[in-house]
Amino acid sequence: MAKVPKLEPIAPRVWLLRGGLLRNMNAYLIEDGDGVVVFDTGEKGMAGAIAAAGARLGGINAVVLGHADTDHRGSAPELSKVAPVLCHPDAVAEAQGSGGRSYWHMERLPTAIRMLHRFAHRFIWDGGPVRIADTVAVGDTIAGFEVVDLAGHAPGQIGLWRASDGVALVSDTVYLTTMSGRPADAHVPHEAYNLDTAAARDSIRRLAALRPKIVAVGHLGPMIGPDVVGELERAAG
Repeated sequence: MAKVPKLEPIAPRVWLLRGGLLRNMNAYLIEDGDGVVVFDTGEKGMAGAIAAAGARLGGINAVVLGHADTDHRGSAPELSKVAPVLCHPDAVAEAQGSGGRSYWHMERLPTAIRMLHRFAHRFIWDGGPVRIADTVAVGDTIAGFEVVDLAGHAPGQIGLWRASDGVALVSDTVYLTTMSGRPADAHVPHEAYNLDTAAARDSIRRLAALRPKIVAVGHLGPMIGPDVVGELERAAG
């Protein structure tokens, strides 16, 4: 089994596992009874580390995809061998199909970034289609978190919200990286990768309205500190 990389505690019962070449691919492990729920799975090369981390925490009870893009479902096919993979009903087609490719507009990206991303999505990030064992709905409770609607960047994108301490796991609702993966101020994802950019901005506004204290995103982060809400409001534009 793969060596377990460092797990970062970001909130009570919530652990962050970073992966990828730039360590900017995030998967989250939420303690759930005697095991854990995995939220998002990063790229395919992270599967062994996620499985090992899950085993160390008692075993993986379920894998929940925040959305089905290739760099979030990446490890899910391998992890589906040990636990059921769940997502929102509107994300099923992409999770079991193209992983977002059906609605991306790659032509809107700069040429160098377009070429880099096409290579990375195909050969580094994506583990391929994953069988979805069941779906989750807005309002459901998962490991003490409420499922919330954050669609816009991707169909059926969801977050997990814990009102008791203001913790939000939000997948790609907001970006903290440039297109080349470098740190950046919080912003709405690039329109080339959005199903509906206006809806994506609305999701950031709804997230800000929850007044979160910790926002755990899909890449880098988490967002924490006295100006989290302000950062979200500025990102929504």
